[in-house]
Amino acid sequence: MAHGSGPSGAPPGSAHNPWLDLLRSLAIVLVLLRHGHRSALNEFGLASGPAGNAMLNGWVGVDLFLVLSGYLIGRQLLRGLQDTAAFDWPAYLMRRGFRIVPSYVAVLALVMLGAFPLYVFPREALAFRGFYHLLLLQDYLPPNISIVFWTLGVEEKFYLVAPLLIALCLRAGPLRTRLMILALVFVASPLLRALTLAGTPLPLDYPTYFHGFRRPFHACLEPLAAGVAIALAERAGGLSRFASSSGAILASAALALLIWLASHDLLAHIVAFDVVLQPALIALLCAAMVLGAVLSARRPLPFAPAAQMLATLSYTLYLVHFPLIPLAMALGKTTPHPLAGFWVAYLGLSTLAAIALHLAVERPFLNYRDRLGATSAAARAPEGQPR
Repeated sequence: MAHGSGPSGAPPGSAHNPWLDLLRSLAIVLVLLRHGHRSALNEFGLASGPAGNAMLNGWVGVDLFLVLSGYLIGRQLLRGLQDTAAFDWPAYLMRRGFRIVPSYVAVLALVMLGAFPLYVFPREALAFRGFYHLLLLQDYLPPNISIVFWTLGVEEKFYLVAPLLIALCLRAGPLRTRLMILALVFVASPLLRALTLAGTPLPLDYPTYFHGFRRPFHACLEPLAAGVAIALAERAGGLSRFASSSGAILASAALALLIWLASHDLLAHIVAFDVVLQPALIALLCAAMVLGAVLSARRPLPFAPAAQMLATLSYTLYLVHFPLIPLAMALGKTTPHPLAGFWVAYLGLSTLAAIALHLAVERPFLNYRDRLGATSAAARAPEGQPR
């Protein structure tokens, strides 16, 4: 998720922003807490409370990832893109493909081959399901090999439409018109969810909500559009007036989101507000956090190396953590304190597996991608210039 093109997702040639690493780290921690706490609830029957609510609502980490993705991909595309006729589609798709596909295919294959002990998933029509997962269609077809794979379908479709959207915005004239286009994209998802909801009995159960209103690409446009809007405003110089308030923007948005997450289980009783408006409000809060991080680029982050390390592992952590939960639960039960043992095993196994996947698959393919890009750039250099 939220995979840019430079170190830890920074666009090529840009100054590294550790505050974006911090948000990427927060996003993956929220997702890990969501799935770990939900499994612990099912196994141990824990009492509810603010901390438990915040962990259970950690699914909003995906929304934060999507805003980051919208910003980073938008910023990359804005670096010289004027229209689709001059756009180097093969190079763009190559960069995006090498970024997300190798690690994803590796984990998909490992899951299908049963390499994750105790992890069970339906095996009927597995060849067909593996095929549409390879096509990244699992945001519309059932993501029932590993539930977290649904977001890869959303990301892939965004990568395909983002150059067209950016080109449209650049042709639209002044910044205000460009932002109006993105506002229309933003409100498209709530409108589509409202139309789909019409006539549906309420409240919804979680599976109905998730499969019909959460994971389809058309239901996830708000955070992506918000991220692109930040990139557009930054390119146009429209953010400088807020630079002095960067810390306040980031802190207040993060605090508001945390209080909301801790207040109650946001999806315990799913009514029209939760389907139509709640995702848009979450996207706006996440966008405010990303805006604050972008404006804070020149401010030092005390624990930047730790944030960068976790951000670097965020994608592989996202891919491997879910199918490791059953093994972590089994290991935890062998300890004197099963709940604590589960969390130690879950976080430890996830980290080790993420590091292994990063070193064995992700980093080698990224290095190969960068070598291909450098070779291609040298080949395109005008005669007489260094190649």
